[in-house]
Amino acid sequence: MMAKKRVLMLSTLEIQPLVPVRGTPVVAYTVQAYLEHGWEIHFLISFKPKPDAGIAKRLKISWFSIPLLSKLNNLPKIGFFTRIIWWIITQVMFFVKGVRILKNCKIDLIYSWDVNAASGAKILAKMFRKPWIARCLGTSLQTHKLDKLFYRVRNWNQIFAYKLFSDFIIMTNDGTQGNKVLQKLGVEMSKVLFWMNGVDWNAFYCLPQSTQAKKSLGINNRPVLLCVSRLVKWKRVDRSISALPVVANSYPNVLLLIVGDGPEREQLEQLAKDLGVQDNVRFEGAVPHSEIPKYLAAADIFLSFYDWSNVGNPLLEAMMAGKCIITLNNGDTGKFVKNWENGVLLDYKDLPKLPEVIKRLLIDEKLREGLGAKARKFAEKNFWSWEERLDAEIKEVKKLLRQ
Repeated sequence: MMAKKRVLMLSTLEIQPLVPVRGTPVVAYTVQAYLEHGWEIHFLISFKPKPDAGIAKRLKISWFSIPLLSKLNNLPKIGFFTRIIWWIITQVMFFVKGVRILKNCKIDLIYSWDVNAASGAKILAKMFRKPWIARCLGTSLQTHKLDKLFYRVRNWNQIFAYKLFSDFIIMTNDGTQGNKVLQKLGVEMSKVLFWMNGVDWNAFYCLPQSTQAKKSLGINNRPVLLCVSRLVKWKRVDRSISALPVVANSYPNVLLLIVGDGPEREQLEQLAKDLGVQDNVRFEGAVPHSEIPKYLAAADIFLSFYDWSNVGNPLLEAMMAGKCIITLNNGDTGKFVKNWENGVLLDYKDLPKLPEVIKRLLIDEKLREGLGAKARKFAEKNFWSWEERLDAEIKEVKKLLRQ
């Protein structure tokens, strides 16, 4: 019988299954796969966990927290400096607690989940001579800005983390062009696995009927627009709300469902009031991921206008659900959505035309359904299931451990 393998994962990301937040459960899927392949998982995190259910109970979790500095990090005038202090203390704590774990347990692999955990992982991997995988969930860096000194200084923690040598980097192909960022920074690309996330096909094989889904959400027979997004500035949910006054002139009962929560919610609610469309917007807040298929079934059009790229799991799931999509042409979004073929792709200069595009699609059901059907075909041909994606990762890990 083979000895159980053990991995030490490090993270500063408050995400499932470490806390019961909503959103893309990428960590939860990965953890589940490692557990199913017989791994023992030690998780070292920089926040207080809430392992109250599910697979979190099967993890060996160690944690520390710096709540005051975490709050100060978001202040405009001092945030840059407090983030540096927070980062230094975080690396020290990763080192201290990580050494304790590695001395008391035979760890086979170090695995960091984000740029702020990379340095601690690097130190522990080097000190204990363990292989290290650096996981990057996309990037917020933009290649055309990397030559600017101020931009590099402001994003020093990301740049520093990417340039650290690891056994390999798993950079998520989410349309943010992380592969180009790594190339620009001189990272050895033979060490990079540039992979899409998996998708949960089981949830989308059989969606409820649109009328049934609308009825269950208390919508009845209204035309429905849908945004699924964490409510943060760069995801620009305001662009969808701003299109409503013109759309509502022709479709007074149109409803924009906004699924997700975040720091911008209050401002977005105020925007809807200021534009006089508060009755045409419904903020659903954070909902369990298992509920997303119902919202997609109810939607007539899916909207996504992120600033950097729109190829996140919400857009992928909208394609899987066969939804008519309107999105923004940035990052690698155009590799997934072809304009007027399997969705509508707007350039920045065309955003003022958004209300008219929505109205055209609402009036033409055949066009909507045709675009959605082709989106579904693209998804079936090109998207990995989570099982396929994580089997590929664990195969690479096994190769690494045999070296």
